[in-house]
Amino acid sequence: SINPVRLQNIRDERRSNSDYASIDQCRKEVKLAEDMFVQNQVPFLDTSHTSIEEIAGRILNKSSIKRRY
Repeated sequence: SINPVRLQNIRDERRSNSDYASIDQCRKEVKLAEDMFVQNQVPFLDTSHTSIEEIAGRILNKSSIKRRY
């Protein structure tokens, strides 16, 4: 998941002053996604300020997937 403010900042760079980039829209979308994860018992983590390499490492550490290198 992502912090709604962080998502808003990213979207504002792409389409500033749009409904797509509004903080209300970002909050709504993040809440809907997180509610869906909880309802379906899908684990998730906050990746707001995390590199793709760190995200991959966290996923590998929490799963039974073994590193290939």
